[in-house]
Formats: sequence, structure tokens, C-alpha cells
Amino acid sequence: MDTQEEIKIFDAAAATATAGLPQLVENFRHVMLTLATSGSANFTIKFQISNSREKPDFAAARSSTNRWEYVSVKDLQSTTGIDGDTGVAFAGTDDVRMFEVNTNGQRWVSATITAYAAGAISLWSKPFKN
Repeated sequence: MDTQEEIKIFDAAAATATAGLPQLVENFRHVMLTLATSGSANFTIKFQISNSREKPDFAAARSSTNRWEYVSVKDLQSTTGIDGDTGVAFAGTDDVRMFEVNTNGQRWVSATITAYAAGAISLWSKPFKN
């Protein structure tokens, strides 16, 4: 199995609409995401993908020159699919959760924190090719 080192997308982020560090994943089929929260976290996080050659601005609006989309993820605890436009909501909890993103054909993956009210959010990604 071919993997890459785990990369931190967010490091104790505490704000709304913060675009995380985009990761280049075009040579991988799946990305495992590990989300850790503290401080009675209350927020929603949405995961993003793009197959644009140039790195898109995930914090800016989508357009014909800034092509990206919210992507569904699979919750590895329950195997439930989570709609990309809905995202994953946390309410007053400190937790560690893991998700999988199918990145076949995609070049970039990132995340955006929305509806932020409290807490610190850290997110790591690790792509796999098998």
C-alpha cells in the first residue's frame, strides 16, 4: 500500500470560514481524515475537493476560475455517508472522529469550518493508494 505522511490541515483552529491547508492528492484513491476537538467545540466542518490544475482558493466562492466542490465523507465510526453540503456538526463536545474521502480523479482536498461558536479544531489528512 502506498501512503503519504499525515498532514495537518487545521492546527487548533478557532474561527468561522477558515480554509485549511490544501493537500495535493491526485496520485491517491482515498484520504483518511482525523478530526480532534477540544474546548467544548461547537461548529460545522465541510470537506472540499478540486481537480483544478492550480490550487483553488477554498476560502473564496466557487466560480469558473476557482473550481471546487463540497464532498461527501464516510464516517468510519458508523459507516454513514455525510452529505458534503451539510458537513459534520459538533455541539459542545470534545471528541476524535475519523472520516474517509474518495478522491479518485481529484487533485486537491481541504476543509472549511462553518457556523463556529466555540472550541479548537485540529484536522489531519493521510492519503492512500491501494
